[in-house]
Amino acid sequence: MVQLVESAFQIETELPEKQAFGIETDDDFIKLHTLMILNGKRGGGKTTALVNFLRECRDRNYYDKIWVVTPTYHSNKEIWSICGLTEKDCREPAVTVLHEILKEMEDEKALWDDHCEQCLIYEKFKTDEEKQVEDIDAHVLVNYHERGLFNNLAPTRPKWKYPEEQPPRFAVVLDDCLNSPIMARPTAGLVNLAIRHRHVCGGLGTSLFFLVQSYSAQGGVPRPIRENTTHLLLFRIADVNQLKKIKVESDLCITNNEFADLLGICHAEPFQFLMIDFAPKLPDRQFRKGWNTYLIVDSLAGLKEGEVPQANLSEIRDEEEGIPTKTSIETSKE
Repeated sequence: MVQLVESAFQIETELPEKQAFGIETDDDFIKLHTLMILNGKRGGGKTTALVNFLRECRDRNYYDKIWVVTPTYHSNKEIWSICGLTEKDCREPAVTVLHEILKEMEDEKALWDDHCEQCLIYEKFKTDEEKQVEDIDAHVLVNYHERGLFNNLAPTRPKWKYPEEQPPRFAVVLDDCLNSPIMARPTAGLVNLAIRHRHVCGGLGTSLFFLVQSYSAQGGVPRPIRENTTHLLLFRIADVNQLKKIKVESDLCITNNEFADLLGICHAEPFQFLMIDFAPKLPDRQFRKGWNTYLIVDSLAGLKEGEVPQANLSEIRDEEEGIPTKTSIETSKE
């Protein structure tokens, strides 16, 4: 028997205006920024799936700058070119590489801040054009001169370096980095970056993508990263024990049979994958076959926006207790 008694002391919950995911995406697109793991054997289609996703993100201006950390770029450069990545976007998985990338992100943010300042100065300049020179502060005139606004008879508004005028949006891909210094050495800062990836660079954040052949191999993706994953892509593998571990660690509110059915549907097609979305926009849209097809399981069917799927509590009850008694709910009148 469980009794619920309302307390006389009540705390009202106020929700923040800013959402946890900093990039507004289309309705059927996943939330960004993401921490995504793509798990599957060599040649299973992980890289091809990711580059097509990144190409779509770039077409929609979800990402402006993407870095690829991999020791195998030159053997896969045709694949990476699908999403417009070249050798200048590639980095070796050295122990210092993430610190260097974070520095480049800070430089990009500084450029954005300077662009915003230039736009404000330009707008003020256009307003001051209607004034007499003696009515404008001398320091302001000097600033206009230093910005070169007097050098052009018809100065134009500053243009941002990327197609969409918005704070720069970043993504970092780690491919074939198993047992490399970036994965194996704590000083590389990988776990720290993964935990705070939405908060780096003054809150601009970055998406992280891990392409791995083993979900939890020694020297592979550390558990703190796995537990912070927002999207997990499972390509076909034969290791049943690994699949069981994934099911347990993922804390999915579906039965083992439903999980097996999802894998069977997806892996019946070559190079296809099951995507698990741990932050779906709708609670019954947690699973997809590939990028484009939702898989609605019975355990989640009918859940509405804001509803939370419940765990299968029968699996943690003691068998000898039998069916639980009806819960009593009481409201205090105090």
